Amino acid sequence: MIEGKHMPEMDKLKLKQQNGAKDVGASLKNVFGQRAQMRAEFQKIRDILLGDTEIQAFIAKYQPELTTQIFDRDLATIYEYYLQKQKAQQGLSDVHPGYDPELLFVDQQVVIQYHETAQTKQREDKLKAASRIQVLGMPKELKKARMGDFQDADAGMLGAVLAVTQFIDAYTQDPQAFHPGLYLQGPYGVGKTYLLGAMANQLAAEGVEVLLVHYPTLAANMKESIGDSTMNMKPLREKMRTVAVFVIDDIGAEIDGSGWVRDDVLSVVLDYRMQNGLTTFFTSNFSMAQLEDEHFTNSSKGAEPVKAGRLMQRIKYLAHEMPVNGPNRRLNQK
Repeated sequence: MIEGKHMPEMDKLKLKQQNGAKDVGASLKNVFGQRAQMRAEFQKIRDILLGDTEIQAFIAKYQPELTTQIFDRDLATIYEYYLQKQKAQQGLSDVHPGYDPELLFVDQQVVIQYHETAQTKQREDKLKAASRIQVLGMPKELKKARMGDFQDADAGMLGAVLAVTQFIDAYTQDPQAFHPGLYLQGPYGVGKTYLLGAMANQLAAEGVEVLLVHYPTLAANMKESIGDSTMNMKPLREKMRTVAVFVIDDIGAEIDGSGWVRDDVLSVVLDYRMQNGLTTFFTSNFSMAQLEDEHFTNSSKGAEPVKAGRLMQRIKYLAHEMPVNGPNRRLNQK
């Protein structure tokens, strides 16, 4: 049998050491190469940042506290800011859509703080304002109503427009004081409801909660809820009592033969608002005198002047009567 030659153990060890040395050398060479590449990349990024005018202004603002050592230490943060600004300028999506980055130097550290863009703030303000307005049975067009729509108001509406404008100014300056509302009385379609819708939108933009209720719809819903356990009107009744500004639209157009809504709903709500100095507005086709004598006094039980008079005293306390007139806006829009 022919036996193979065996490498002596010492030679094996030498070969292993030689191979190991080669591996270590290659690894070190690789590490040093990576470090050199990283240093080159670091310097490249550093040069880009130092050439940016906004970053130059940031450095100048915080020198001498912002040293070269701190700048280099926090280079990754500064580079993140730079990249976000570049993406925003190109209209690309960024880490925080709708927010702009700002570099700050706080407690010897460079940090990024994000602020809402003007567009984001405007959008969020609109959403917040919309959440401050509640409506029942009101036309959708009121969402678009603005006080500027009345800058060319005719003589029949001018007094009401001025009064509403003055009210908005007074209320926003001192919301804790009692500010009487208005009882806008006039024919259909002249803009009574639209004007108070514009007022509501402006108040909501100023942080004021407003409730607008179409009174005939409210009366119908209240009566319907008596026989329908699924209709919970308690939250709405509470809102009518306590909301900062309450607009009752088209009062006098409701059907309330028994006087139940008049006595158990409206009177209770208005009494609370009167006692607590809460602003209330009304619109109606009736004058106050007509509302009392021709509407509230009459019920299926007969004439009830005392109940009507008591309710009207609350309305008169809460709002000043103001007649309005003019062309029918609804017909003109057709």
